[in-house]
Amino acid sequence: MDTLFTLAYEIGSLYIIVAIGWIIRRKGLISEQGQRSFTTLLLYIALPCLIISSMHMPFQYEQAYGALIMFVLSIYIMGGTLFVSRFITKKLTLPVNRSAVFENVILFGNQGFIGMVIILQLFGQEGVLFASVFNLIYYVLMWTYAIYIMNPEGLPVSKTMFILKNPGFLATIAGFVLFIFPVQFPAFIMSPIATIGQMTVPLSMIMIGMMISTVTYAKVLAYMKDIFVYIAVMIRLFIYPIVFFLPLLLFNLPFELFMIACLLSATPSPATISMYAQVYGGDIEFSAVVVFFSTLLSVVSIPIVYLVFLLLI
Repeated sequence: MDTLFTLAYEIGSLYIIVAIGWIIRRKGLISEQGQRSFTTLLLYIALPCLIISSMHMPFQYEQAYGALIMFVLSIYIMGGTLFVSRFITKKLTLPVNRSAVFENVILFGNQGFIGMVIILQLFGQEGVLFASVFNLIYYVLMWTYAIYIMNPEGLPVSKTMFILKNPGFLATIAGFVLFIFPVQFPAFIMSPIATIGQMTVPLSMIMIGMMISTVTYAKVLAYMKDIFVYIAVMIRLFIYPIVFFLPLLLFNLPFELFMIACLLSATPSPATISMYAQVYGGDIEFSAVVVFFSTLLSVVSIPIVYLVFLLLI
């Protein structure tokens, strides 16, 4: 139970930083162009440094076995939720420009930013190693399938190179190579990388705050009557992480690995989907509102999901 309170405390503290990001953007202290530069700094510099520094450790068979488990869990979760998300979206009566957005916001969580931050706070650098492996398939699908269902023509001919442009994917591959092979870089190289990686926590939360600041009070009131917003948020925050992880209790997985995968899968919808909607012609307002509500509610939902499995394990 102490871990549950720690989780609630850490998430609450992180969302104070989210509020700071929201204020910064709403007050015009940073422009839209500045926000894009901020996001680039986080995505291409800070997050890759966090991943690489977390995976730069002496090879241990126990950790390699744990990484293998996380990769298998990733295939199960992403494959299963992709199939179910596709099925649910087809069964619902949705406008064309909202259909792909709906599927994306229930399929993808904010595993790369909020997820990694929570795992770092709870499980430390080793937890980030396992989380990075779990996120590998997520990164591939986010940069391919998420775009494809919005705009089949949006992907370039060279899909492999398109995936390889994803800094999170590249950093995870590089970090895994460092982990497997007995290569240890000197401290004067790794120390700056680790220091930059530590920026990921505050930068991620500030960025989330700036992104959801685009949702106005009028939009929130208007979409509070939209049943599909509630359906999307409930599926993303509660139904998927509970339904897909309940069967895994039969396999007696290590608690740390189980919870890392579960908490990553319980993260709110990512603002990246709103960006895709803007670029590829999806329902921008709907995606922004779902991201907004799911991000706010995740303060409560993530500890609840954690508590459910804490009581069952």
